[in-house]
Amino acid sequence: MRKTLGNLKRGLTGLIQDKIIKEPKLNKNLKSITIGSSVNNKDILCYKIGNGTKKIMYLSAIHGNEVGTIKLAKHIANWALKSQSSLKDYTIYVIPCLNPDGYKIAMESPGYFSGGRSGRFNSNNVDLNRNFNTPSFQQNSYWKHGQNYSNKTTVYCGETPESEPEIRHFTKFIKDQKISTIFSFHNAGRDVLGGATRKSQELASNFAKHSGFKLLQKGYWQQLDQTGTLAEWCDIHEINYIEIEGSTRWGSDWARQKEAIISTLYLI
Repeated sequence: MRKTLGNLKRGLTGLIQDKIIKEPKLNKNLKSITIGSSVNNKDILCYKIGNGTKKIMYLSAIHGNEVGTIKLAKHIANWALKSQSSLKDYTIYVIPCLNPDGYKIAMESPGYFSGGRSGRFNSNNVDLNRNFNTPSFQQNSYWKHGQNYSNKTTVYCGETPESEPEIRHFTKFIKDQKISTIFSFHNAGRDVLGGATRKSQELASNFAKHSGFKLLQKGYWQQLDQTGTLAEWCDIHEINYIEIEGSTRWGSDWARQKEAIISTLYLI
């Protein structure tokens, strides 16, 4: 009974948030770059703001069902454009949705009362955050989720590393643009993880402080049996990496994360 009531409460909350908290309209002056396309040939768009030497990426919806992160990314893009005068040292890149095929599924079948998992994977049923070219890559791995990440689900990670076009286009873009720091947004664990670099740890600590999210200790994800992840790929390429699990799957979380996003950016 408790589990049923919990699912009902989360479902109603998700339904209300999704219907009330709409995606913000992007400023008409924002310029987009198409970095590639998905399995179903949907464009993967990136918004670029500024031309400074500090190159920062904000990435959302590598899992297509994490709808709130798309709303959050659009808030970030609008804020960065409005704040250009104080961001002269930065080039800001914002990808609101790396998994447009999964997002389409999530919009068509949101599954509010079944955990909102529809659309997590791409059109090849691959978990894109297990498809990076890293030593740990496996064709099949695990997704741990739920309270304290106590639930365990087997996921398909692709035939080979970077078998999926979304990941090939993304990693090529990061390398070509020489991006030094990546913020990757997920939901809804309310925690923050920093990568292997010292700067990653500093940024993650600051983000946790200003958001109120739990700071996970370095190496925590290794306990979750994750393989082929963006976190590991960034460590290999010495890219600062901060992964944020927000507080809502369907809401933008902008009010909760805004201070952390802005204060952390200025530490780079």
